[in-house]
Amino acid sequence: MTHIYHEIMEPYSAQQMFDLVNDINAYPQFVPDCIDTGVLQRDDNLLLAYIEVEKFGFKKRFTTLNRLKEPSKIEITLIDGPFKKLIGAWTFTPISENQSKITFDLTFEFNSKLLDMTFTPIFKDIMKNMVIAFSNRAKQLYDR
Repeated sequence: MTHIYHEIMEPYSAQQMFDLVNDINAYPQFVPDCIDTGVLQRDDNLLLAYIEVEKFGFKKRFTTLNRLKEPSKIEITLIDGPFKKLIGAWTFTPISENQSKITFDLTFEFNSKLLDMTFTPIFKDIMKNMVIAFSNRAKQLYDR
């Protein structure tokens, strides 16, 4: 099993960062290697969505159920995809009115050893770049 953990401080509110991460349909516009997304179902505090990523010729699509605890947390649970396990969370902790700490914590394992050995380093890189992309996107949207 592979664990990814990233923590960044942002000069934006927890609500602003929550809204940015929760806007899944916008990911292909600014998240590197993200080629398609879609919201399949949306309820008050639940979101069923898919993300398709591609890097170095490897293309993978997965569907997650996201539990929304606005504005502090988005919990991610695998529904379908090339994983045996994928579970994680985005956490948005207010530091002040206009500053927050963003934490991305993800544990995953692909459903085959070959896929795990081949795609794990690529997937880790995609996830790291996703965190950076959210930081850059926040600057574009909120520094006007």
